Amino acid sequence: MKRRSFLKSTIVASAAISTGVLSTNTAFAAAHGNDVTKAKSVDEVLKMLGATGATESKDIKIKAPEIAENGAVVPVGITSEIEGTTEIISLTAANATPFAAKYVLGEGAVPAVKSRFKMGKTTDVIAVVKAGDKFYTAKANVKVTKGGCGG
Repeated sequence: MKRRSFLKSTIVASAAISTGVLSTNTAFAAAHGNDVTKAKSVDEVLKMLGATGATESKDIKIKAPEIAENGAVVPVGITSEIEGTTEIISLTAANATPFAAKYVLGEGAVPAVKSRFKMGKTTDVIAVVKAGDKFYTAKANVKVTKGGCGG
């Protein structure tokens, strides 16, 4: 995507979201042709993203607490040592909506992201990395002692 068209679409989407005309889920669905934020299972998310059959990789590192005392705010960091990484996708397997985030990386960007996720119960955090036309995956289990999704 050209820089100007990216900036233009980002500014328009940001204005629409901030004024309440467009929700972030609607913006994501409009940009990708389907609404992965409404998927109810990891398999459904992977299918919608075209990432079924992703290869497990030790070159993807997930930094997350083994035990999260409060599931309302769980810090998660994902880095990829896979050359040509263009996307990092985060999933929380046991959440009602497992899709957590998708990061599209520009050319030359360091493939590392940090986020804070809400987790209702103990679950796997799954990282899906796209490099070229292939998808790779890794996971880490996080034990939640106090639920963040109404628990």
